Amino acid sequence: MRLDGLLFAPEGEARAAVLHIAGRAGNFYANGFLDAMVENYTNAGLALLSVNTRGHDHIADFRVGKTEKIVRMGQAFDIFEECVSDIATWVEFLKNKGFKKIILQGHSQGAAKLVYFLSKESWPEIAAMVLMSPADAPGLLRKYQPEAFAQNLVLAKEMIRSGRGEDLLPDKIRGWYYISAKTFVNEMSGKEADIFPIFDDGDFGKLENIKVPALAFYGENENTLIYSAQKDLEIIAPHLKNPRSKTFVINGADHTYLGKEEIAARMIVDWMENILFEICKRN
Repeated sequence: MRLDGLLFAPEGEARAAVLHIAGRAGNFYANGFLDAMVENYTNAGLALLSVNTRGHDHIADFRVGKTEKIVRMGQAFDIFEECVSDIATWVEFLKNKGFKKIILQGHSQGAAKLVYFLSKESWPEIAAMVLMSPADAPGLLRKYQPEAFAQNLVLAKEMIRSGRGEDLLPDKIRGWYYISAKTFVNEMSGKEADIFPIFDDGDFGKLENIKVPALAFYGENENTLIYSAQKDLEIIAPHLKNPRSKTFVINGADHTYLGKEEIAARMIVDWMENILFEICKRN
């Protein structure tokens, strides 16, 4: 399947490349914070590759190779585990472009996909990861819409059993997006997709197994928090095992850091520069 993206490179040789994975139903160009990141990253000598995965946008059509076959995907039909091949393809793309150091960056569900990818794949080029507003998607539904969560799970399983797993559930999830029965079961009750089980205080094993340094942060006023920005980070922080990992809260920011984009980009760059400096010093 064809995946699209856009590579922003600094003048001269880049110190590293940052691979950005969008959140649920996101894509490589829509979030406003990308503009601030392009400017700050390239000014710091960092390339930024913002990309689509097969879960981009709510529903998206993909041509298979050079054939006439079309596959309908997008977040409504996304299967979480398939993110591994998508991300691996983009990492390989950056390697082929000559980048020796790669930093993975994911927003919301994109952060969960990065952790899952790193729990399955080992790439010596990957130097660090940035977890932007890592979302506990199953926990959010179970906390704020427990009855709807239970009803949709029963309905989705019944639809799968009757051969209608590709059909959309009748109601919007969290009042925002439609989702197919098989994707709902995969993401909301599957262990593989439950990367940040903040609400359940569950198993953070995939996150704990990652050895590279990680930066994790939330906006203070996000609508995807289980408790609060500070408390959610306090639950995540002990599972970031590299001692160079860091967390912070952006005061007054929402889930896409509206009006605070420059602050977010600058804080990420400062952390990445420290990580790259330490890598160069060790080498």
